[in-house]
Amino acid sequence: MMTGSVPLSADQTFQIDFNFQQVPSALSIDIPPEAAAAMLHISADQFNAYVASAAADCASIAEKLINNASYRAAVQRLKVAHNSAVSTVMTVGDSITTYRYGYAEILQALLKLVEPEKSLQFYNHGRSGYTSTHGLEHTYTQYLAQRPDWVFLKYGANDTKRFGKNPGKLLVSRDEYRANLAAIIDGFLSVGAQVIVMTPTPVVESIVNNTPDFQTWLMSWDNRDIQACADGLHDITAARGVPLIDLCALFSLNPDPALYLPDGLHPGPAGHALIIEQVLNRINML
Repeated sequence: MMTGSVPLSADQTFQIDFNFQQVPSALSIDIPPEAAAAMLHISADQFNAYVASAAADCASIAEKLINNASYRAAVQRLKVAHNSAVSTVMTVGDSITTYRYGYAEILQALLKLVEPEKSLQFYNHGRSGYTSTHGLEHTYTQYLAQRPDWVFLKYGANDTKRFGKNPGKLLVSRDEYRANLAAIIDGFLSVGAQVIVMTPTPVVESIVNNTPDFQTWLMSWDNRDIQACADGLHDITAARGVPLIDLCALFSLNPDPALYLPDGLHPGPAGHALIIEQVLNRINML
């Protein structure tokens, strides 16, 4: 992409898309554009131009979605506060949640279009590289204090990394993943939040496990691990009466590469278009 006089590299746009500059901020301290740009070795003007372009794309998608009366009704429901005079909407997860063209950013754009006169707080707590273990810690040390009314929760892409020669070791065991998600959900329920949980999205194994960087790091994925996470979430959410969006079922364990970025790991804009529709439909089922 060309911004100003110097084009950004593919690596630089990828790092902006997934907010790599936020990763050092474990305490959720806001990082100004100048600092983010410096981390990426680009100018603040380049960074701001790219961010503005991504936001405009999400706004364009939101404007099309909002013409659907059912989707508009779902967004209106998010404006209803449970804990205070102002509704607080929160998305929590990993790089798939923080993605600048992803469902969370589209959701934020939708909230700006519907009843804009109503005040609302929106937090995208997606962080690249985070597992459910990170999520557990930050839920109790940061997120609960923000008293969310609505929480959209999605972890698993990093939990299910395997390191070493096949089959490799899971980064987060299946039992630990289940325990982490149960504790996260219970925390949000304890402050009166309406929680909507999403299973991890499957990967395109033939692509992700042949990506040079991942091969160099002896890192791999197996959709059976992702399905096991999804199965655990079915049990956890059913026991608590919490709604679940099954993205494994939506994408299938042999997903269409056209729905993903070239790494086969992250759903791209086409994949997130499916996710946001599932989110809006699920809100209306409550």
